[in-house]
Amino acid sequence: MAEVFHCTTSNGIILSNCWFAFGAYGTKHPLRATKVEEFFIGKVLSVGVLYEAVKLLGAIVVPEFAHTTISRCLGIPEHNVRVITRRVGGGFGGKCFRAMPVATACAVAAYKLQRPVRIYMNRKTDMIIAGGRHPMKITYSVGFKSDGKITALDILINAGISVDVSPIMPHHIVETLKMYDWGALSFDIKLCKTNHSSKSAMRAPGEVQATFTAEAVIEHVATTLSLDVDSVRSKNLHNFNSLVFFFEGSAGEPVEYTLPSIWNKLAISSSFKERTEKIKQFNTCNKWQKRGISRVPIVHEVALTPTPGKISILSDGSVAVEVGGIELGQGLWTKVKQMAAFALSSIQCDEMGDFLEKIRVIQADALSLIQRGLTAGSTKSESTCEAIRLCCNMLVERLILINKKLQEQMGSVKWSTLILQSYGSALLLDSRRYSWYSPVSIEELQRSLSSVENGNGSRVKVVVGNIGMSYYYKELESFDKYIDLRCVPELSMIRRDDIRMIIGATVRISKAIEALREGNIVWKKIADHMEKVASRFVRNSASLGGNLVMAQRNHFPSDIAIVLLAVGLLVNLMNGLKSEEITMEEFLRMPELYSKSILVSVKIPDCYRIMSISSGTKMKLLFETYQATPRPLGNALPYSNATLMAKISRCAKFLTGKVLSVDVLYEAVKLLRSIVVLDDDTSYPAYRSSLAAGFLFEFFSHLVEGNAESPNGYMNGYSTLMSPARHLDHGKVSTLLTSGKQEVELNKQYHPVDEPIAKSGAVIQASGEAVYVDDIPSPTKCLHGAFIFSTKPLARVKGIELKPKSVADGVNAVISFKDILGENLGIKTGFGPEPLFADDFTRCTGQYIARDTQKHADMAADLAVVDYDMENLEPPILSVEEVVRKSSFFEVPSFFQPKQVGDFSKGMAEADHKILSAEIKLGSQYYFYMETQTALAVPDEDNCIVVYSSIQAPEYAQSTISRCLGIPEHNVRVITRRVGGGFGGKAMEAIPVATACALAAYNLRRPVPMHMNRKTDMKTTGGRHPMEVTYSVGFKEDGKMTALHLDILINAGIGVDISPIIPLFMVDAIKKYDWVAFSFDIKVCRTNHSSKSAMRGPGEVQGTFISEAVIEHVASVLSMDADSGAAGELKEYTLPSIWDKLAASSSFKERTDMIKQFNMCNKWQKGGISRVPIVHEVLLQSNPGKVSILGDGSVAVEVGGIELGQGLWTKVKQMTAFSLSAIQCDGMGDFLEKIRIIQADTLSLVQGGLTAGSTTSECSCEAVRICCNILVERLTPIKEKFQEQMGSVEWGILILEATRQVEVNLLTGQTTILQSEIIYDCGRSLNPAVDLGQIEGAFVQGIGFFMLEECLSNSDGLVIPEGTWTYKIPTDGTIPRQFNVEIMNSGHHKKRLISSKASGEPPLLLAVSVHCATRVAIREARKQLLHWKGLNESDLTFQLEVPATMPIVKKLCGLENVEIYLQSLLS
Repeated sequence: MAEVFHCTTSNGIILSNCWFAFGAYGTKHPLRATKVEEFFIGKVLSVGVLYEAVKLLGAIVVPEFAHTTISRCLGIPEHNVRVITRRVGGGFGGKCFRAMPVATACAVAAYKLQRPVRIYMNRKTDMIIAGGRHPMKITYSVGFKSDGKITALDILINAGISVDVSPIMPHHIVETLKMYDWGALSFDIKLCKTNHSSKSAMRAPGEVQATFTAEAVIEHVATTLSLDVDSVRSKNLHNFNSLVFFFEGSAGEPVEYTLPSIWNKLAISSSFKERTEKIKQFNTCNKWQKRGISRVPIVHEVALTPTPGKISILSDGSVAVEVGGIELGQGLWTKVKQMAAFALSSIQCDEMGDFLEKIRVIQADALSLIQRGLTAGSTKSESTCEAIRLCCNMLVERLILINKKLQEQMGSVKWSTLILQSYGSALLLDSRRYSWYSPVSIEELQRSLSSVENGNGSRVKVVVGNIGMSYYYKELESFDKYIDLRCVPELSMIRRDDIRMIIGATVRISKAIEALREGNIVWKKIADHMEKVASRFVRNSASLGGNLVMAQRNHFPSDIAIVLLAVGLLVNLMNGLKSEEITMEEFLRMPELYSKSILVSVKIPDCYRIMSISSGTKMKLLFETYQATPRPLGNALPYSNATLMAKISRCAKFLTGKVLSVDVLYEAVKLLRSIVVLDDDTSYPAYRSSLAAGFLFEFFSHLVEGNAESPNGYMNGYSTLMSPARHLDHGKVSTLLTSGKQEVELNKQYHPVDEPIAKSGAVIQASGEAVYVDDIPSPTKCLHGAFIFSTKPLARVKGIELKPKSVADGVNAVISFKDILGENLGIKTGFGPEPLFADDFTRCTGQYIARDTQKHADMAADLAVVDYDMENLEPPILSVEEVVRKSSFFEVPSFFQPKQVGDFSKGMAEADHKILSAEIKLGSQYYFYMETQTALAVPDEDNCIVVYSSIQAPEYAQSTISRCLGIPEHNVRVITRRVGGGFGGKAMEAIPVATACALAAYNLRRPVPMHMNRKTDMKTTGGRHPMEVTYSVGFKEDGKMTALHLDILINAGIGVDISPIIPLFMVDAIKKYDWVAFSFDIKVCRTNHSSKSAMRGPGEVQGTFISEAVIEHVASVLSMDADSGAAGELKEYTLPSIWDKLAASSSFKERTDMIKQFNMCNKWQKGGISRVPIVHEVLLQSNPGKVSILGDGSVAVEVGGIELGQGLWTKVKQMTAFSLSAIQCDGMGDFLEKIRIIQADTLSLVQGGLTAGSTTSECSCEAVRICCNILVERLTPIKEKFQEQMGSVEWGILILEATRQVEVNLLTGQTTILQSEIIYDCGRSLNPAVDLGQIEGAFVQGIGFFMLEECLSNSDGLVIPEGTWTYKIPTDGTIPRQFNVEIMNSGHHKKRLISSKASGEPPLLLAVSVHCATRVAIREARKQLLHWKGLNESDLTFQLEVPATMPIVKKLCGLENVEIYLQSLLS
């Protein structure tokens, strides 16, 4: 063994003006004979050139490695370093790592001196420092019989001063020694650190030495036995069994082991035996010349490496190729060119004979294409060619479509023609059919329109932003010609003169707003109103003219058109060569504009200026705009818009010449009511009429003479101040969160568990880098799917016709129940199955369309005409009342039937008061996840299918697909990386989507993705269970309950899904109060609506609302505060303390008194406050987990839970880090960075059921904790052994409740949540940051259910909302203005994982407090209304529906409250 010592001289770099010299290592010893220099023609060359960063031109085989080394050496990011290698003049391994110091030295010098630096190393220096092949000393001991068997080998390898790649040598040596069947092979191979120059890989590193060693041993044995060497070799050749024994998993198949046949073939082809005899004869006859002959075998293990490739076809048809391999002289570029020519030739164009000349392989560039490692191992050419073949196949697939179209038009197609056409038609449109015009002047626009007029019936579309197609209507036809107006200057100008502002039709709405803000008060108010239109993104993209044209042509409910109509807007139209100017009213009433008519500009008059000129005196102009919308900040379809200017209303004619007083205003309101007559199909007609009256009242109320008011402003304790303008701000109302507080109690006992670390994947989700199913690149030859859903609740399907023909021609297949190979199964739960497709009768989804793009598939599905037959069929069941009459119920298994409590009859007998048969109706709620239902199915080899699904229960999909396709489950692989929101909607409802994709892909043998559009998703996925509730309750004089009975009818829809679990969950939620006796009759109803499924807090949300409705009703009957009776009823250990803590922390009593005072002082706004408890039963389930510690110490974790955005992966990472930290190694400070959670794969880890119920994170963490404990148990003995030897051990070494305050506007019914206080007992949070997000998110989703989200159905039971246009979920304008959340640490719970409780679903139930607080505010409004009517205030009982939308709140506050108020003043 060589002694380890330090060099006595330095290996440095000497800088001078134009040359470099390296000092040599200080050694006088000659090299051993076993040392071989790497003698290559191109010596090591590097040039450092300084640009904005560092650019390095180098003769190096691994640019990527130099890239990393230079980055770390200079202390700059890797993207600041560019390493370029065109070709290398020979390498043989010497340009792998030995070239890196040269490149790095150049880069350091250039970076420091800010000048280009070159090194060209002379041969002498190169030979001294380049290292070369590893010398080694080999001692072998061999035991053998007559045929020779090796028993042991000892090998010492001289690695030089540094490690380089020397650690790979033992593996290469041993793998090569296995070329013979030694019987038994043992070895002790050591890498020796010496003060020689570092040795590196040289062609066939270790393999050359091992081959020599093997042959030396064979020769030695043969000599000892006096046998012919060749016979000893033959006897020691492997048969296939011994090959498998020595090479284990890499031996391949018997047919692949060709060495014996090669051995024999070589003997024959080379006349080996005859030549051996001749050589013996020659040696006998020649004393001074001797000859020898030998044949030796080799076995070389081939290892392919992933290698990148990139192909660019340029506009002239030439081809540029970039690959992840370096040209060393081995012909890599030649093979790549050949492969590119072969693969692209399948396009079959003319003039491709000399195609090799069109191809060029370009230099390696570390920033252009990541090189993926080393050009070495003899297989880089093959790996690179495979990468290029895949690239070419993708290009061929794209080009072949264009080629077919060109062949139809031209016959034969030249390569250059094909490429030119491809460049000129990026959208693959036939230039003879499709065209895009971008005129740059009015004259060009007129010519374009004239050509359309003289055309052959082409369909033309005029576009600017084309936003309407995405947000309001879906384009169901294709167009032949498009005219883009954005480049016409006359249409994009904004000009202002003394009496008006002229705005071009293509001016973006946001730009129009900016211009209006610079004008008078009227224009500023118009701008304020327009700023509530849509979102900022839409306003930045949509044009003002486009908005008005949509209102004229597509009956678009334009806010902007209504506002501009009031100010006398003029519209400038161009029809061919003619122009005309008309009023906005005339524009809206005229026939629909056709494609040749263009809106050029609009003129907004300066009303102040015009009035001043016309009257000759300055007048005060009354102008105001109003809007009643579900979202106070706008970006929602409003119930009503109004613009009032005193001089132009019909009501103003009535008011002309009169002194404005209460009676005049009252008569004006009555007149307006008679004028506003709404169409029969208008939703909430009474509410909208009431809004108009309210807007008129608010506009004029502050002008009514003060003598209408009482002297002191108060009457019987209520304010008589008329004007709502004193209290209501109609400017830019900010309802955004103004303040908030989050409190958590931290405990370091389980670090890093319970630390508020950032959610795993949050950054890539926010940046859009996170890969969801729809982000997976579409595979080649894929078809896209779409459902044709039934629009009839019960009917026979006679047939389906696809119209128009252009759409039908593009449909590759229509998949129906007839194509199902196994069972017609779409969902299978423990309660029963649901079909995938309708058969003879419609269900909620029908056939399945497959087309080339998702847009085309959706279009084909939308345009499909279904022929229904409803003759001789019973009427569908569309209400729970019909269910009762027809006894259409689903059975609830006995083990899911809740148990009744106490004796109801006895409880009612003991009651002082009774409420009998009160009714409640609860509607549905749509899931509204960000990512709609999505799946991608890819057929695989051997009758298998791989499905990528956004689903909460992958194994359920696996089982269903298996049965539908009629194949074993092990042939079905379902993969789920993450889900873009689920809330229960991706549990069962995702299964039919995945199954339909799988069925289509399996039948068509092509990949099939489907990304369901929002309209289809909303109509088919069901949502929360609607229900009708009738309750009877008995109670004492003090509010103490004695008995409660509920009759509940749950609308489950057509399929059973998981509906039988709802009764149990409802009853458990209602039991949060002590009812003493509690009985119920709950029925799960089967109707012809779409199947309802689990939604966040299934049954519990409804149960919570029912219990609070009963409490509120009892309090109202007893004229008590609903809060006063609640605290005594609470159950559960921590609830009493939370109840009291919340009262103190939120100043509940003081705020209640403040709200009472507020309600007395404010006529048109009322406040309310409420606090409610919840009790949630936590159910744990079995869950699998798998933890793998990899060779570099990193950790891969797989669990039986799906990441839905709830932070499951984050908590699992924390638990893994905590559990493995028990090993107590050094270097585990940033251990979280070493842990990665990998995607769910049903064939890798059985998933263990459904990710739901708020406890999957805890269950997954427990599974991982157990896995980690096993690993720690295994690692501890190893760690202890290392500690004895080393002391400290590095990890890497070892491995080798809630208060709500709301405000209600009595004129519009708008509810504002002023403040929310949540105290939540989360046990001991696994991650407070994640749980805070879950609590806040669930609460806001609850606000949606209780206050905003209407899931309405038409007369056929079809869901009406089709997207965000008509279905509004909470946004930043609807959350509490002040939002305080506290996570309470309730201490140790031995039955839970580290004392953690659930956080996903229970907080949603707390949102019922918003509904309760709204009820309080409404009660105050109703008291006031009764006072105005002169009635007593005893009967204040009412039911506030769910959701409590603006029309419902306004109705309960009084649709005619303005008239009643004015009448009270008159009387």
